[in-house]
Amino acid sequence: MLHDHEADYHARRAREEAVRAIHARGQAAAIHQELCLRYSGRMIAALILGAADRVRRRPRGA
Repeated sequence: MLHDHEADYHARRAREEAVRAIHARGQAAAIHQELCLRYSGRMIAALILGAADRVRRRPRGA
């Protein structure tokens, strides 16, 4: 599997925000949860788009 640096970045940021949400209280926790969800979504999108791009670039019959 090819290495996707963009997905790695978003995964790392999602984890950081999840940890911050666990340690935060009140509205701060909600903000960190929202950021975690956004970064998780971007990570999933980067993985899907990366896989689709690799399939599109694959030679026919391969």
